[in-house]
Amino acid sequence: MKRFAALLALFACGSASAQAQPSCVTAAEAEALVLFVAPELIRQAGARCANALPATALIRRTSGPFLARYEAETEAAWPQAKAALGRLTAPQALQLLDSSFAAPIVASLIAPMVVGNIEPADCPRIERAANLVQLLPPRNVAGLIVLFAQIDADRPNPQMRLPLCGQRARN
Repeated sequence: MKRFAALLALFACGSASAQAQPSCVTAAEAEALVLFVAPELIRQAGARCANALPATALIRRTSGPFLARYEAETEAAWPQAKAALGRLTAPQALQLLDSSFAAPIVASLIAPMVVGNIEPADCPRIERAANLVQLLPPRNVAGLIVLFAQIDADRPNPQMRLPLCGQRARN
């Protein structure tokens, strides 16, 4: 339990040395992070939109092919997602990220930060987006999300705030 609390504190606050040197993640690491967190994001977005969408909405389904396709990607995405998290957190978090309990709790720590800003009025658009991408491979969807983050990062006031390396030099 102490290790869990320490991990939570490191993710939430970072350290002075980590904050002194802004870190960034590569596009590949960002895509892996999106893939790793995606199942929990879908679940939590569905829960957040429970009062705004019918029970049959794609993002409200707690099982089925849509969610299963994203769940199938998490294990393979973890090594690069862990590398991204290692760059974005305090150096002390690296050891905790290597522990066996880290992977299962990381998504549950990150997802609320993303879905916490969802308003009921956003839910129909999120559902539409899920329906538009449901047939795409999850890796393509993660790539699109990172592409939008790259475009956003080039704006004067970025909203997504995903610290991507080499914004001007695209792959």
